[in-house]
Amino acid sequence: MRGQIRVMDMRGRTSVRRSKWIQRVGVWIGLWIGLWGGLTTLYGCGAPVDEPEKMPIAQLVLVSPPSPLGLSYGEQTTLQFRYLVKTDSQSPGEPQAGVTLKLTIDSPTGGGTLSTPTAVTNDLGEASVRLTAGAVESAFHVTVAAPLAPDLVVDVAVSRFAFGTLRVVLDASPVSLGAIQLRAGLYPDTPCSDLPPTAKLMGALRSQRQNGPRGELTFQTLLLQPYAVVGRGEDQSGRLLGYGCVEVPERLLRADLNIPVDVPLSVVPINPAGSYAVDLKLQPQWPIGMPWSTLTCSRGLGVAMVDAILSALGPGDLAMRLLMARGSVDSRGCRTDSLSPSDPDRIVDGLLQATIAGPTLVTVATDFWPALREQTAKSRLSIRGKSSTGYFAEHGLLSFDLKTQSMTQSYSLSGTPVPIAKELAVSQRGDTITVEKHELTVRLPRLWQQALVDLVLSPRGVTMTPGQQLATAITAARYGTQSGCQAIENAICDQQMTPCRGLVLPACQAATLAVSAQLQAVVSDPPPTSDLRLGLTMRMQDPDGMLQAATLTDGVLSGDASLSSGLVKLSGSAVGLRDPAP
Repeated sequence: MRGQIRVMDMRGRTSVRRSKWIQRVGVWIGLWIGLWGGLTTLYGCGAPVDEPEKMPIAQLVLVSPPSPLGLSYGEQTTLQFRYLVKTDSQSPGEPQAGVTLKLTIDSPTGGGTLSTPTAVTNDLGEASVRLTAGAVESAFHVTVAAPLAPDLVVDVAVSRFAFGTLRVVLDASPVSLGAIQLRAGLYPDTPCSDLPPTAKLMGALRSQRQNGPRGELTFQTLLLQPYAVVGRGEDQSGRLLGYGCVEVPERLLRADLNIPVDVPLSVVPINPAGSYAVDLKLQPQWPIGMPWSTLTCSRGLGVAMVDAILSALGPGDLAMRLLMARGSVDSRGCRTDSLSPSDPDRIVDGLLQATIAGPTLVTVATDFWPALREQTAKSRLSIRGKSSTGYFAEHGLLSFDLKTQSMTQSYSLSGTPVPIAKELAVSQRGDTITVEKHELTVRLPRLWQQALVDLVLSPRGVTMTPGQQLATAITAARYGTQSGCQAIENAICDQQMTPCRGLVLPACQAATLAVSAQLQAVVSDPPPTSDLRLGLTMRMQDPDGMLQAATLTDGVLSGDASLSSGLVKLSGSAVGLRDPAP
């Protein structure tokens, strides 16, 4: 039998007495399993949990009459609205009863009145209010607010005359490939000069939007009066990419003309006006063979001195032989090892490295060179004006950060003679601005000198200047029984054919003075005039689409700095960040 368990009793006969009891036990076990499974689903690890219901989306629509409304003086009409609630974007919506609608009217000239400021929806989700037109020429809006729904705006015009129509043609495709929607707004009796581009279309009496880079937008039921028509090309998020404005006379709105109005769009410039914290990186373009740089090379002491000796010798047979014995030169002015025993760089460097002052000078130069190679300045750039009248700037340097190989120090410029330049012309081309070259007096060599003492010499207990260290190293050089430049001449001439002796000695003495002077000129005050000239070109960034530069990037810096020995060209970069609004 189905559903039974057959067993044999002691008499050998089948029995079903225990079958029903076993079935009951199976039912209870099944119930426990089901309950346990439900608890596991509800509370178990990794089990799915029901998502909270999405907040309903409400929609408020005007059922009748269609907007915009055109009314004669004293005419009455009934505005009928419907309120629908949608549980998802695909739902057509369900009528909702008992919802209070709040109505306001923005007609300051008495263009119309409402029978009631509130209305409650019925079972069909509908509510109605009577609108009575005034006895004046006017155009206004009736705004209806309801819970969870965007405000509904109804355009209304009241006139004793016929109404007009305006067709607006826009084409944003030449402006930007990202302009994929059009927007137009009407402003009665307003010149275009009073309607500069804004991030969002604001204050328009009427506005319309249309998808696509080009198209025609039609405004109907308009009072016959002059309008300014603002056209906009926007991206998908509503960011303004193209802008135009045309003033339209009253006659173009008359039905017998029906002439479309073309509003040309152009690229919207970013407004640079504001105050920015600008970080500058200055990179002096030191000439090849500049002693501070050369001293950081392998055998730099020898290379720096031989360069100066050859310069003092002038063109001739000895200078040519010495030059041929040297290694090749790289972009920094360093020399490779020629492997020749007559290489003057190796000879002179060996003599100077055997002194105490020579290696000390190399260590000082190696540590200090990064501070000469690049400087970071903090500055403030304030720009004022507008595109129609031009922009002007004030640029002030606040501090210099000088970094050696081992330490960094910030030096304030508050006490410098003229750290600020004013009334600087600012030119704008697209999203790029250029601040004209301007002069400042900040005593950059004095800052270098201070950094040399603070960050390099004092920590090492060195009391001599770099020029004095070089002169001391030359004096201490030994070759056989000779010292100083005489030792250098003998060491070089022992590897060279005559004529040699008598020529290197005076050249070495002149070279010692020249290299010492060059080392000191970099860190000595120039004459008391403007010593820094800077020009800036930067690209404006407007990430939030507010038509206002938020950052300045890709900055290119150019100019020069005055030293005791002359001018050194400057290049570099700049980045800026707009000060937060107070």
